[in-house]
Amino acid sequence: MNKNGLDEMQTQRKNKIGNQTFLMLLYLLLLDAGLYGFGFRWVGYPANIMIILTVCSAVYVVRLIAGNAYAGPSAGKEKTVLKAVLAVFIAVFVAACILVFIRVAGFSNSNQIDDMAAPILFITAFIALIIAITTSIIKRIQNKNDSL
Repeated sequence: MNKNGLDEMQTQRKNKIGNQTFLMLLYLLLLDAGLYGFGFRWVGYPANIMIILTVCSAVYVVRLIAGNAYAGPSAGKEKTVLKAVLAVFIAVFVAACILVFIRVAGFSNSNQIDDMAAPILFITAFIALIIAITTSIIKRIQNKNDSL
């Protein structure tokens, strides 16, 4: 095992997920730049980059945790069906919240979306902090369980 406690398979899976997430980030940024070149602006400048970075980092962390490549091997038995059901439930809940937010806000033109750039930046920064705190808690729990 290497110094972070991951075995060889977990290290390879982590590298694979990281490479795929980097490519997804690159393509999303290129798509955003291309749409901006054609005159389509879905959100103002700093907010669009923050949203893309937050989505890609969230996808990376969720895939690492779901792929069991975030923390080292544990002696406990895994419940993969429970993990899959929980991941689907969380994804549906987040999608429903976003749809409700969009309907309540009543975006009818791009000026209203640009006016929402500051709150969107605040929300994405808050989500990034939640992701960072959650991953650190998972790492501490895993380290505590490994030391017992």
